[in-house]
Amino acid sequence: MQKKNKNNYQLIDFGSIIKYFVMWLIFGLIAYGIKMVVLRAFEASPTHQVGNGILTLYEVHNTGAAFNLFAGQQEIIITASVIALLILTGFAIVWSGRLSYQAVSAMSLLSAGITMNLWERLNLGYVIDYIHCEFAPNIPVFNVPDIMIFIGAVCLILSVFSKR
Repeated sequence: MQKKNKNNYQLIDFGSIIKYFVMWLIFGLIAYGIKMVVLRAFEASPTHQVGNGILTLYEVHNTGAAFNLFAGQQEIIITASVIALLILTGFAIVWSGRLSYQAVSAMSLLSAGITMNLWERLNLGYVIDYIHCEFAPNIPVFNVPDIMIFIGAVCLILSVFSKR
């Protein structure tokens, strides 16, 4: 039986915690799988057009964070990534009884994106970006974990504000 507080919310919902970690793993494996397919495609050709030229895939080594902020400052980016993961995980555990399925999914997506970029930074010293939007040429090259971070953050914000 779950303990409840004075507002009748479950204090800890182990089902939500398990969902968070399982989805985190699944989203991470999806990002890793896509990265491996793209990197293998680069072995055959360094550039690929996708969707009638809407996207171009090519490899860029990014030593910075979003929009190349903090370029070359890996310690700051790694520290911020670890802190973000600790906060997200702590929040997922402590508030598990109050989180909606949408919030848990968003936090898992966000955590997976951060983890995959962190893993590359720790192992390679940079993140491999490979997606360029031809229809918006001023947008920097990005990768699937960046998409996960963006969508996860937006969905988490929407989840929080939809409760009010």
